[in-house]
Amino acid sequence: MQNNILAGLIAYLLFDAPIPFSAPLSGGHWDAILREAKTQGVTAVTYDAILLLPADLRPPRPQLFHLASKAQTIEDDSEKLENALSHFASEVFLQLGLETLVVKGLSLARLYPDPLHRERGDNDLFTGPATAQICSFMERQGHAVDRKDPRHWTFFFDDVEFECHTYLLYHHDDPRWPTVPFENRPHLRRLHTSYEAFFLAKHAEHNAVFFHKPLRLRTLVDWTLLLRQPDFDIDLFRRAKAGSDVEVFADLMSLYCNQLFDVNLPLDHVALQHKHLDAEHFDCLYLKCPERHRFAVVRVARRSIKYLRYGRLYRAIYGQSMFRRFYLHNVAQALRNRFRHSVASDLQSSVASDLQSDAKYYKDF
Repeated sequence: MQNNILAGLIAYLLFDAPIPFSAPLSGGHWDAILREAKTQGVTAVTYDAILLLPADLRPPRPQLFHLASKAQTIEDDSEKLENALSHFASEVFLQLGLETLVVKGLSLARLYPDPLHRERGDNDLFTGPATAQICSFMERQGHAVDRKDPRHWTFFFDDVEFECHTYLLYHHDDPRWPTVPFENRPHLRRLHTSYEAFFLAKHAEHNAVFFHKPLRLRTLVDWTLLLRQPDFDIDLFRRAKAGSDVEVFADLMSLYCNQLFDVNLPLDHVALQHKHLDAEHFDCLYLKCPERHRFAVVRVARRSIKYLRYGRLYRAIYGQSMFRRFYLHNVAQALRNRFRHSVASDLQSSVASDLQSDAKYYKDF
């Protein structure tokens, strides 16, 4: 019940839907709804929706005050992230002459009535070939850079975590990303809305499949808001996703959001009907995942059982079995990344050892 009410509250706030209940809810119901809001990453947005409710339909005062406190914390954290991003963009432009391209985070937050209420944990940037230059600049300023992940390097700036992405996708298959200036944000850019939707679909699908994590309501809200933007070009989006592993997934996610929020996102109904796919299938494949088990053998068993149970659906979406897609492609990619990191670490250790030996030799000499 609380899941339907939570989605209904967000639809009431963002998509002009009716209030999802007509009689006051019990304190127990509100406790469950607010716990779910925290899990789904929409606590502050839920608070905004509740403030629009008639007074007699709002939660009891203690719960409302507690929710207000949580929303204020989220707002403060978001403001800290934005201030750090603005400072970073100014420094990088002043010192390196580079504009900062922000993805997810602030870029998606701009879609919300109160951008500070869209929860986020760090600042994600697409720095491409300038990644090494920017990270070297950060090191010269005294910021330690973590280079372990080949996809992105991380550092802290103004006590905020930044991720500088050399590439955004997961198999070295990035397109040429069209970008636009970020409105009223000096030295900041963002992806073109249609390509931002393509990236969001790829990111959401990868997390759900590779990490076997359920998609959160926040992602579905992001998706719905993004596709309803005036500058979203459905034809450009379809060309971007054509032939990719999210070609069907993106339409299925739109179908699910249409049902969840009672909206009308554009999608290819004929293709989904031809493949016998509906919104319920999105729910069972991408939203219903068990908690991550600490033993790998249990995780593999759970994943394998799901792949067998829904084999027809996975083939309809990806054109191949999930055993082939996941284990042959994703795990192989992970192993390649680990190998690259291992070689780089060995080389770095070897060079460091040589330098230490040389230093000792010249000191003794």
